[in-house]
Amino acid sequence: MKRNLTSTLLLVVLSITDAYMLAHPNLVGRLGIFIYKHDYLKTLPRALGSVGLVVGLSLLACEVIRRLTVPSIAARWYLLLLALGWALFAYVYITFSSFTYQLTGKSFIYGAHLLPILLIGLFTKYLITAVYEARKTPGV
Repeated sequence: MKRNLTSTLLLVVLSITDAYMLAHPNLVGRLGIFIYKHDYLKTLPRALGSVGLVVGLSLLACEVIRRLTVPSIAARWYLLLLALGWALFAYVYITFSSFTYQLTGKSFIYGAHLLPILLIGLFTKYLITAVYEARKTPGV
């Protein structure tokens, strides 16, 4: 129980940090948020809601998979989600390596990279747990 509470607390703290970083771009980043209509990142409460929604839905999906499927099938689902997380990270990395996004400030760029890393960590944790459970229960 304590270990689960610690990882949940870490996920909450990193989500709040990510939302803070995304909500505080420099002047060029604020202009980009205004021009491209990224209203969900304008203020800290909106960014916190957006990040919380993504992380919360990912956590909900992982829990539903864990409860409704056997561990060997759940591991495959987590592997798929992990691959999607890495694809999202690659997309963010390529996007924020372009010249225009490099002007938005390091805090905003690091915040954009932190969200896929949070998802990758979450999916990896569930994948390792599912693989461990699949090895523990023979014949499934």
